[in-house]
Amino acid sequence: MVDQGSVREPSLSVWLQTSRVNSLLISTISVLTGAALAWRDGAASSMVALAWLSAVAAQAGTNLMNVSWNYKAGARAPRAVDPRGSSAPVRGGLLTPEQVRRAAHLCFTVALVSGGMLVWRVDPRLMWLGLPGVLAGYFYASPPIRLAYLGLGVPTVFAFMGPAMVVGTYWLGAHATTPGAWAAACAVGLTAAAVMHVNDVRDFDSDVAVGKRSLARLVGPFGARLLMAAMIVGAYGAILAGVLCHWLPFGALAVGLSVPLAVQMLRIVFLNHDAVRLNDAWLAGVKLHTAFGVLLLLSLVWAAMQRG
Repeated sequence: MVDQGSVREPSLSVWLQTSRVNSLLISTISVLTGAALAWRDGAASSMVALAWLSAVAAQAGTNLMNVSWNYKAGARAPRAVDPRGSSAPVRGGLLTPEQVRRAAHLCFTVALVSGGMLVWRVDPRLMWLGLPGVLAGYFYASPPIRLAYLGLGVPTVFAFMGPAMVVGTYWLGAHATTPGAWAAACAVGLTAAAVMHVNDVRDFDSDVAVGKRSLARLVGPFGARLLMAAMIVGAYGAILAGVLCHWLPFGALAVGLSVPLAVQMLRIVFLNHDAVRLNDAWLAGVKLHTAFGVLLLLSLVWAAMQRG
């Protein structure tokens, strides 16, 4: 156990590491994709900043709750993968699980308050997207539900980083959905889910040690790799289908420029079983999601500007 009396006041860098600040780009891309698509369709909303705050706060809270409940897993893993990981400050005594949990509660409070303002100012029906999202984030790793321990971690990430955030943000201005919004949501959700899934593939052995039934464990090592490939192909396929059906602008095909990153990630995943080497696949997945999302965003913004 961490000696709480020995824990000093943590620095900002420690909190940023524990909250996985870089990963917050995932929810940011999801919200901005929905906003940019709404702008292109002439349905821009002034409430996007509140939607972004709610989404990012919910993701930060989820990250922190995950650390507060899972920090011991690193010590029981066959080998340490990344000392710069989010659990390292707790394992190293820089933070206690209780401190991390309190910070998570603060983040979820921010998410609920900002989301509540959206419900009040825009549409009460948004509650049916926001509240389940906060609950899913809270119980992602927390007892008694622990979604990530039931093989539901990856589907949860897809559902809320994709359809909930993208289509939900689109709804702010349009008060409706379109096939294009769903196509973009599926693409963004699949790339976000792929990042989480490659994380589970990397942690396969340590998850066995702590009794975590991730989706990777449920389908097995080879099945998990096939599923990874299907997610990536599905993401590009959703954009292609959206363009061919004229739901998305032709420029959205620019996401194809990120294919080399996808190939790099899949090569590492299929050719390696070592946790340290698979960590490189996770890093490649983060780069892929970022590149894919930014390219899609730029294409939507360009299309919106062209329409005036």
